[in-house]
Amino acid sequence: MKTKKIKGKHFIFDLYGCDYHELDSPTHLEKVMRDAATAAHMEILNVHFHKFSPHGVTGMLLLSTSHISVHTWPEYGYAAFDVFSCSDEAQTRLAVNSITAHMQHSRKRIHGVDRGYAELKTISIPIYKSGTKKEVKVLKKLAEIESSFQRIQVLDLEGFGRTLLIDGITQVSESDHLMYDDAILKPMRKSDANILVLGGGDGYVAQRILEKNPHAKVTIVELDSEVIYCARTYFNKTSVFEDPRVNLVIGDAIQYLKIAEKRNERFDGIVIDLTDNPVGSGRALSKLRNFYETFLKHAVPLLGENGWISSQAGVPKAIPPYTTTYQVLRPLFLDSLTNVTETRETIPSFLEQNVFLHGTRK
Repeated sequence: MKTKKIKGKHFIFDLYGCDYHELDSPTHLEKVMRDAATAAHMEILNVHFHKFSPHGVTGMLLLSTSHISVHTWPEYGYAAFDVFSCSDEAQTRLAVNSITAHMQHSRKRIHGVDRGYAELKTISIPIYKSGTKKEVKVLKKLAEIESSFQRIQVLDLEGFGRTLLIDGITQVSESDHLMYDDAILKPMRKSDANILVLGGGDGYVAQRILEKNPHAKVTIVELDSEVIYCARTYFNKTSVFEDPRVNLVIGDAIQYLKIAEKRNERFDGIVIDLTDNPVGSGRALSKLRNFYETFLKHAVPLLGENGWISSQAGVPKAIPPYTTTYQVLRPLFLDSLTNVTETRETIPSFLEQNVFLHGTRK
């Protein structure tokens, strides 16, 4: 839910049938606008007017609360005024009324615009198992970015701290990320030296890998550079991405797998840390299934002996018409891998139980 926080009133108004000499006089226009600022108790910081040849004037009063401006066409008896102040509306109207009272005109047209920004008070996070939503209080909005791929938000949420959301779905929270990290890294062994993280642009999973296996090498493949920006800026993850043990690749995960396959690269483990929103039936479901079929087709050959794949698979089930990533991905794991297991973890900031699938190369 958003509430608009008004930060001022902006009046744009046109005067018609004006006196030619008034419109062509910088001296007259400056006096009218200075008197208007005085009437509205507005502090003037600077003044500048320019006289055109053969006729016409443009001018501005720079105010501590914004500005008053004018541009005139004396040959048409027309003047365009602009009054904006972050003072209250009644005070700003005093300046408008003063100008219209001291300029000769036969007709006027005034348009008022509320200036301000939308202050996010709460956010509705979906709970797929029940088809409901829970309102969580937003203490502060730190970032909201419409990237080429998705809508990214970084919000300071009550009870969870700084939280990264993509398309309205929680991805990671500073309060409970360790529960997520340890669940998705459950199959990791101390001997694993080369691990591929697909997604994971928040940097937390890579950081946890290095904490557990200090001698490991981690490759992160993140599609959206804006996620990396948010991780660096709001989650203090610059050191992770600049660690010599970490290879950060900005690009498409499947394309990376195809290239790695041609290079005969091998990994001890592959972490699938992608978004996992449930989808509706039909085309979206078919697209999701095709995506993961292609994904596993190119990922499994990259595993070394006894190599493993671990994936965040979202919620176990959702009410119709939604199908979860888990329902799509589990049968594909069973077809492509062996020793398939799952970890179910209730992560507070996700508001419901999530499933993590694990399997090893056949």
